[in-house]
Amino acid sequence: MLFVSACSDEQTAHQKRPAAAHQVEIAQATNKQVSIEKTLPGSLEAIREVQIYNQQQGLLKTLEFHEGDQVRQDDIIATLDDALFQADLNKAQATFKQSRLDLKRLKNLSKRKLASDDEIAKAQTALDIAQAELNLNKIRLAHTKITAPFSGIISQRLVEPGNVISLHSQILSLIDISSLKTKVYVSELLLPLIQQNDQVSIKIDALGDKIFNGHVIRIHPTIDANTRRGVIEVILNPVPSGAVPGQLARITLKTINKNRLMIPFDAIRHDNSGAYVYLLDNNKARLTYIRTGIQSQQEIEILEGLKENDSVVINGFFGLKNNKPVIIKQANAKPSS
Repeated sequence: MLFVSACSDEQTAHQKRPAAAHQVEIAQATNKQVSIEKTLPGSLEAIREVQIYNQQQGLLKTLEFHEGDQVRQDDIIATLDDALFQADLNKAQATFKQSRLDLKRLKNLSKRKLASDDEIAKAQTALDIAQAELNLNKIRLAHTKITAPFSGIISQRLVEPGNVISLHSQILSLIDISSLKTKVYVSELLLPLIQQNDQVSIKIDALGDKIFNGHVIRIHPTIDANTRRGVIEVILNPVPSGAVPGQLARITLKTINKNRLMIPFDAIRHDNSGAYVYLLDNNKARLTYIRTGIQSQQEIEILEGLKENDSVVINGFFGLKNNKPVIIKQANAKPSS
């Protein structure tokens, strides 16, 4: 009986004994002036690129330029056989000339009452039609000579002289590399902090460790609903020697200083409901869901869920549960987890 009584007393004492406090390290949420710096990848592109198509069908007579050749604006870069177009133009010129003479003759007859107003009106209409046909054939003939829309470099040659090409076939591609640009995909959180003409640093892997200057020329107005990222375009000007379209570039963006509520990144935990921290509340660790913003080095911005000077757990998570009593240990003490 004494043995049973002793065991009962020991169990009762064990039940009444408070749970051992969990040792943790903490840090405070602090408002800081923070400038965000991000390095993002992109590919260099020509500032302009066009595909050149023919506007008349026929036999390709000349195509003097190849990939890598430079052309100047308005240079003739391709010609079609124009014999039929020239013949149609000659016919249209003759028709126009005759229509003009017919109208002149009828007007002279009208002065002697030998031509009616209706005849003169018909002759005027015939002259207008002949004029339109003449203009149309001049345009068709002009389209047998294809000129460069701007100064640049041929990047593609898709046909050869002697080919009979159908209407609106691509003949060449022309790029302008007087400047190079790149598109960069930026988080929706960072995008509002970027403005047109902001300066950026550019590193081109193929050119070594040298850093080049650029600036933001365009900010696209939409954000991808799946990735939550928007697009900015950065221009590299002047173009360094050796830089060509297609090369990998790394663009470093740096925003202006802004007051942000920051905590160490190590404090953040995640579950199916989202990101959370353990907030120190009356010597207990209270699980608190938060909304995070921009990460800067080893810290992360808190947009919702905490306020300045709140203390959060940054070490000692093993075995830690919601509302578990905790005691604070020194940061230089041996970690418990």
